[in-house]
Amino acid sequence: MYIKRHLSIVLIYFFTWRIMLFSLITGVMAVVVYEHLGWKWVAIPWLPVSLIGTAVAFYVGFKNNQAYDRSWEARKIWGCINNLSRSFAAATRAFISDEFAPDKVPQYKLDEEIKTIIYRHIAWLYALKHSMWQRTPWEHQRKVNARYRNYFGKRFAYGTFEDELSPFLSDEEHKWIKTKKNAPAQLLDRQSQHLKTMKTQGLIDDFRQIELQKLITEMYAEQGKSERIKNTPLPRQYATSSTIFIIIFTLLLPFGMISEFHKLGDGMLWLLVPINLIVSWIFTLMEYIGDYSENPFEGLINDVPVMTIVRNIEIDLKDMLDEKDLPERINPVYDVLL
Repeated sequence: MYIKRHLSIVLIYFFTWRIMLFSLITGVMAVVVYEHLGWKWVAIPWLPVSLIGTAVAFYVGFKNNQAYDRSWEARKIWGCINNLSRSFAAATRAFISDEFAPDKVPQYKLDEEIKTIIYRHIAWLYALKHSMWQRTPWEHQRKVNARYRNYFGKRFAYGTFEDELSPFLSDEEHKWIKTKKNAPAQLLDRQSQHLKTMKTQGLIDDFRQIELQKLITEMYAEQGKSERIKNTPLPRQYATSSTIFIIIFTLLLPFGMISEFHKLGDGMLWLLVPINLIVSWIFTLMEYIGDYSENPFEGLINDVPVMTIVRNIEIDLKDMLDEKDLPERINPVYDVLL
């Protein structure tokens, strides 16, 4: 997530330099072949080009709306996970007691049960984070994106699945979770089984078990929503068509403007080059905005900052347990939070 008020010029250039170069070449080529080679037939009437531009603008706008909806829904899902985590931890601390047990239970044992459940929940958060950060075929995987991920990976200290879950699970659970295909779902199921065991031990009653299970059910729902966005791409016919339309329009644009600039008089035809560059840049930037917003869990600068959210929840939950050695909040690197 980029947190500065405005995108830097460097980032904008990074996203659009290719089309800027393409537009510069096509603009110069149009002027050269028309003016110096005398190929007057390359001048396309402006009306059909403007109609194409209007259609492309509507189409790209539609795609960007859908991409923004996916990105904003992903952020709302993880905001809900944040709230559910705090509620679940608070309810766990409030509900678990020896009130319904046949014999008195030492407080340290109750504290151990509470800590086990809350730590397993933190492990669920990290497992879900790793699940969201798995690459899919439709996400950006060019060399430049790989270099970007490697660059920030060194500065944000990415942890492996095993390393990040091991502090929060017992050795038995840590070995067990590595055998599962969907680790987050299995950790939630383990939470449910733990609640069942505590119910038989009298550490919670029926009502409290049901209330805690409701929170787990809501976590399943939010995990499912997050997985839906991660595992279901924006329909590729929309994404692909948008790119093709932009290329066609930017290719035809300078040839459609030749006649209009020729009417301005001698020496004004070269003004076509910067105007073509500006118009092409605007359309292409709109396309890139949608393209980089449609997959909010890629680990790129415009994505949901899952790592930061998980760390903040971990701090809150450990603080509830009155732990003193709390991890540091994640600081942005070059105005980026991941």
